[in-house]
Amino acid sequence: MRPARPVPPRHARRESLPPLAAIVGATGSGKSAMAMAIAARQPVEIVVADSRQVYRGMDIGTAKPTAADRAAVPHHLVDLVAPDQAFTLADWLAAARSQLPRIADRGRLPLVVGGTGLYLSALVDGYRLAGPAPSAELRRRLVEEMEAEGLAAMGERLRRLDPAAAPRTDLRNPRRVLRALERVEAGPAAAPSAEPYPGRVALLGIRRPRAALWRRIDERAAAMFAGGLLDEVRALRAAGYGPDLPPLSGHGYREAWRVLAGEWPPERAVEVTARHTRQHAKRQLTWFRREARIVWLDAGDTPADDPALVERAVELLRRLLAG
Repeated sequence: MRPARPVPPRHARRESLPPLAAIVGATGSGKSAMAMAIAARQPVEIVVADSRQVYRGMDIGTAKPTAADRAAVPHHLVDLVAPDQAFTLADWLAAARSQLPRIADRGRLPLVVGGTGLYLSALVDGYRLAGPAPSAELRRRLVEEMEAEGLAAMGERLRRLDPAAAPRTDLRNPRRVLRALERVEAGPAAAPSAEPYPGRVALLGIRRPRAALWRRIDERAAAMFAGGLLDEVRALRAAGYGPDLPPLSGHGYREAWRVLAGEWPPERAVEVTARHTRQHAKRQLTWFRREARIVWLDAGDTPADDPALVERAVELLRRLLAG
């Protein structure tokens, strides 16, 4: 019998794994612009932590990195699946973990960029998602029960079945309530367990005054519609994708569908998109405030790629990774 391979001590395993950096913050805070500016000064590759940018054909409404940005700096975990394909946290986590050592082997720093806090937590806290994904039958049953009983009743069921998960779930969001109930009803084998990422980690957050962030969000909503979001949704519709698909229920897309259906004028769609995005940004900020490891960079109303601001960000990342 071959002798068992000795297990290296924890500190050795820590040093053998690549360091990991992340830029987080609310929608519209300037994460992508800062990441591109950092990439011009440091050898990095960007790992996108965005639950909607994984879908092909959804570029404008998700503020996906441009073709020019992706040609200039490698971006990972973008355009992975079609809008009608299921894509879970476990899928993203497996893909992200597979990229980290490859990026390090190329002599570059993995830089995670995005506003999906659950993705970052799963990666940094080392979630292990065991068990099969919830079945299509379970999902269909829960959707039917949501339609029959309403969102409030399903939220109350989640509180009763999993008191720990309920406070972490946006109970005003039907999709998130359904996903949380799927995890609960799939059984304990599907519940995440965790061990913190054993390599060095630097988490940097971009923070802006509320008024400045709201203005940036308003400008982004207007720019999406002016930049072709309606045409993008027309193309998705022509490809056979409907508004009932979860990815197409996101901010901007559901409002664009209503314009194309003749229900709303574009001006109302812009205004409602901005309002919903501001609400989403509030939830993101609440999530990230719970993460004590994030070091916040106060950006004020300065462009995210301002040289002085980027220099501060680079210095913070260096200090955090050195410590």
